[in-house]
Amino acid sequence: MAIKPVCEKCKNELEDFGGILLSPPDENEKVKKSHLCKSCYEKIINEIKESS
Repeated sequence: MAIKPVCEKCKNELEDFGGILLSPPDENEKVKKSHLCKSCYEKIINEIKESS
């Protein structure tokens, strides 16, 4: 990976492709994109599964 984004949850630099979390559009129809490492992505997915 040429560009190394940082995970928005744990703040570690991504060493491999992870996940992307998109926000709902704001009043200007802009969406915020948050990078997640694989570990944090799995944690968030598991939290969603447990709450449903």
